[in-house]
Amino acid sequence: MKSTKLTGLTVAAMAVVAVPALLAPSAAAEVDRLRVDNVSDTEQCTVGKPCYIRVRLTGANRYEQVAVAVNGTVIGYSVPWAETWDDATTAEVTWVPNAYGRYTITARQGNYMGTIEHTLQNPNPATGSAGGLLPTGSAG
Repeated sequence: MKSTKLTGLTVAAMAVVAVPALLAPSAAAEVDRLRVDNVSDTEQCTVGKPCYIRVRLTGANRYEQVAVAVNGTVIGYSVPWAETWDDATTAEVTWVPNAYGRYTITARQGNYMGTIEHTLQNPNPATGSAGGLLPTGSAG
């Protein structure tokens, strides 16, 4: 049997390789997909009505709690459940928007995060005419 003598340089090189692996965070889930859905076919996501923010997760810790934020404010937490067709999980938070416009939606689980931009369109935008602002009726 042959013995191997490690020099100080060899030990130092091994430590450089080992330290990042030891300090790396444990494997966590990754946000695979993030989306905003209507709550049903008859209920459209709009101001004052609920929407679902759904997060699809994959990875070793995919069952850990997910925090969902809209424009930087956490609106809820969800514990993911298993999908029936693959190894992914889904987390869901209900959101009721208070205004039309553009939103940044973020899902965070541990050190992993997914972000989307979502625009909530006004279904009845102003036409630009003053016709609806003028009084109606007759003087008589």
